[in-house]
Amino acid sequence: MASIDKAAIAFSIAIVVVGVGFAFYMDGVQSAGPVVSAPVVSKTVEPKTQTDPFAGIADKVKSETATAEKTMELKEKVTMEEKKDTMEEKKDTMAKPTGPTTHTVDIPKGTSVPGCEESNACYLPADITINAGDTVEWINVDTAAHTVTGGSPADGPSGVFDSSLVMANAVYAFTFNDSGSYDYFCMVHPWMVGTVTVN
Repeated sequence: MASIDKAAIAFSIAIVVVGVGFAFYMDGVQSAGPVVSAPVVSKTVEPKTQTDPFAGIADKVKSETATAEKTMELKEKVTMEEKKDTMEEKKDTMAKPTGPTTHTVDIPKGTSVPGCEESNACYLPADITINAGDTVEWINVDTAAHTVTGGSPADGPSGVFDSSLVMANAVYAFTFNDSGSYDYFCMVHPWMVGTVTVN
């Protein structure tokens, strides 16, 4: 945009230089010829005002440049607003669950020996929060058999869910339809405990 203004100014200066040069040239041509006196006429002549044919070019270029800048600003503004709307739609879509979801909990290797309870790593994750209608899937990646039994080692099974023995590389799944907090443990290895919180 600045280059258009510079080009218009350079063009105007070139026109003025050519005009001044032509005037000096014509003055030299007139001075070189014989001097002839013209009769004096005492008539008042109003001077002709000569209009510069290029005077409006700079204004026109500036006007077009300003219009182009405003158009670009509007396009940028509309584009930014469209991107903002698109990002908000994606954010809304990501924030809202689309329906029941299946969550995975691993029964890691080595949990058949005490020690995982110290780091709360007998089930990974040991505590999980889900929505009503979601399913939790326990995958036994250990070589030993385990259970996923609702309740606690101190109080015993609650009767809400029980996998019985989940063999190595086997899966047990349970769908939680009611909200609440559900403790569970392994009946074979009672140090293994976890919790499912249902919203």
